[in-house]
Parts: sequence; C-alpha cells; structure tokens
Amino acid sequence: MYCQHCGSEIRRGEKYCQNCGAPVAAQQAADAAGALKAAQVFSNAAFSSDAVFSSDAAGALPSDLSENPSLTQDFAVSEEKYNLILGGTLLWGFLMNVVFCIAFSRVVTQIDFSLILIPYVVLALAGVLLNTLSHRPVWSFVGYNLVVLPLGLVLSALVAEEGADAVRETFQITAAVAAGMLLLSNWKPQLFSRMGPCLLGALLVALAAEVVTYFLGGGLVLTNALVALIFCGYIGYDWARAQQRPKTADNAIDSACALYLDIINLLLRVLASRSRKRD
Repeated sequence: MYCQHCGSEIRRGEKYCQNCGAPVAAQQAADAAGALKAAQVFSNAAFSSDAVFSSDAAGALPSDLSENPSLTQDFAVSEEKYNLILGGTLLWGFLMNVVFCIAFSRVVTQIDFSLILIPYVVLALAGVLLNTLSHRPVWSFVGYNLVVLPLGLVLSALVAEEGADAVRETFQITAAVAAGMLLLSNWKPQLFSRMGPCLLGALLVALAAEVVTYFLGGGLVLTNALVALIFCGYIGYDWARAQQRPKTADNAIDSACALYLDIINLLLRVLASRSRKRD
C-alpha cells in the first residue's frame, strides 16, 4: 500500500510511513468503514420493504404490525418514542465505543492491527445484513451491536496509534459537523431525501479511486476530504429518510445503524486526514 499523505510505498507490517511518518491504521479503518456503508446501502435497497417512499406513502404503517409492544415483533410507536429509540440506540453505540477505548487501548497495542480489522469487517458485515434483513427489534439491535462493539476495538487501536487527544479533538469536530447536518436536514428534508443515488454514486467512485491509489500509489488527502463531504451528505440524507419511514421500533433501530455508520465514517475520514506520527 501507499501513504495517504506523501504517496510513498509502505511495506507490509509497517505502522508508519518511513518517508513522512504518518500512521497507516486510520486510513485502513476508514477504507473498511466506507465499504461497510456501501454494503449497508445496497442491502437496504435490495431487502428493505420500505426502501423507497412516495410522498403520499411516507410514514404509512405496515399492515402486519403487532398490536402489542414486543421486542420479538415490530410494533408501531409515536413519533416522539420513535426518535427516542433512534437517539438512544445511537447513544448506546457511541457509549460502547468510549468504554472499549478506555478498557482496551493498551491491550490492542500488542496485537497486529490487521488481526483486529479483518474480524471487524466480517462481524460488521454480518451485523449490517442482520440489521437490514430482520424486522424484529431485538435482532436488529443484535445486528447493530455486531457493527458497534468490534469497532470499539478498532477505535481502541487508533487511540493507541494516534493518541487520545487527537481522537478526542476529531470526535468534537465530527459531533459539531454532524449536528449541523442534522439541523440542515430538518430545515430542508425534501432536498436531502433526493440525494441518495448521487451520494451512492459518488461514494462508489471515491472508493474505486482509493483502490486504484492503494495499488498504484499517490496521496489520499483530497480523496479523504471528498469522502468526508459525502458522509456529511449521508448524515442529512439518512436523517431525512428516518423521518419518512413508518414509525416502528425496528425502523428506529435500522435508522440509528445507518446514521451511526455515517458519523463513524466521517470521524475516521477526519482522523485519517489529520493523522501524523506521534512524538
């Protein structure tokens, strides 16, 4: 592979570019998370029964919902409870990431990063599919945790590589940007709800460019900036889409998973762009 900053070749097993000193783990994690988002979008388009809404049908409830709330069957909720479940699920994911970073940031330094990244991709892909395919809240939440918990180990490794201060600053930047995009999406929901195909096309082109750069060399700073902008758009799009979906517990958890992937991808891209070798 090649360094994202200077384009110099990085040999297998090296943690830092020998030319400019930039660490490589953040870029690898960002690439993996981007591919997972693409998988989530495709699986949602292929298998989700409410993947596309008309303006008349938006918010309509499926006819086969359980009348009684149950974790093993989907059920309708009020808009207030829907957003509460969505926000609580998101908060759970980020809280678990923080707990993992605190608990494992020292342990993971003894483990090769690829041995963390590869299982994460496998488990997270299974989680994305389970979250999308299941129409039962409990199984969708299990799928969500298959995405969230292994990523905690990835973030723990990045804390060890980049330093806690760098990750904390990146999180603050990401939180501010994400909040801004949510406000914009609330202001112009119709605009953001039409962005899906354009965002997916741009993401696939950017990921393909990264694959080419991975083998042929060249810096990825501009590509990371572009992908970060794409995920800013995805935050607004997925929030607008979440508000259009039927208000059920399962849809709230599914929407939280989509937004979690958007925010984490933005965080990893910003972190990868800011990466420098620790003193």
